[in-house]
Amino acid sequence: MENRSSLSWLLVWSLGVLAIVVTAIAPAAHAQSTVGTITQLTGAANIQRAGATIAAAPNMPVMLHDRIATEPNASLTIGLVDNSSLQLGSASSIVIDDSVMVNGVGAPSKVGLLQGDLHSLIVGAMKGSSTTFEVNTPNAIGAVRGTDFQMHTDNNGRQGYPDCFQFTDLSVDNGVVQFCNTATPPECKDIKAGEHSTMACGGFAGAGGAGAAGLGAVGATVVGVGLAAGAGVGIAAGAGAFGGSSPPGCKNGMPGPPCGPKSPKK
Repeated sequence: MENRSSLSWLLVWSLGVLAIVVTAIAPAAHAQSTVGTITQLTGAANIQRAGATIAAAPNMPVMLHDRIATEPNASLTIGLVDNSSLQLGSASSIVIDDSVMVNGVGAPSKVGLLQGDLHSLIVGAMKGSSTTFEVNTPNAIGAVRGTDFQMHTDNNGRQGYPDCFQFTDLSVDNGVVQFCNTATPPECKDIKAGEHSTMACGGFAGAGGAGAAGLGAVGATVVGVGLAAGAGVGIAAGAGAFGGSSPPGCKNGMPGPPCGPKSPKK
């Protein structure tokens, strides 16, 4: 009888401890899966989350693995920890691929730019984080530890590049960004505040080319200057939403696809 009573008390005690652990873990898990909040919305946008599509709205939390898309003439800003932010332009879409805890608050560490324009402002605690912040396009990776830069990706043709249909444009507003293609080893350039650069398929566009005309870039890698691991940090980390591998090459030696009959002039 005494043994049965002891077992009952042990069971009650174990259930109590389990309840305390579950209660403690649940908020932490939620905090880590929440990576930001929609602070500004102009026009219409939607979020694909866990198989459902919901309309975006101000003050709505943004979660890990959310896919966010804006309609034409719309824009959306995601507020992050310590005044960092991501601003999505018109007819653009991103996916939150990975997250990290910064001062106990969840924040995105890897974002896939599927199409359109993304303005990334990485400051404060996120700038000082030991984890790099990545922006990945269909054939590019950008990794920084704190700067203000804009990227655009599209697969539209441009004058002077009849066989190239993948472009990434980089514009740096503050700091320095190392801009690289996806070759092995990569070719890189330091792009400073006020400067622009464009990657046309796998090569840099000529000076004064499409980069100064507007934002747009694909087939490139952006790596923050001063990263301990160097340019390999971004490239080796994988491409997030795009599977972590470069697209197959074209017959003309360009990284493509899509491919064309001739290689663009550099």
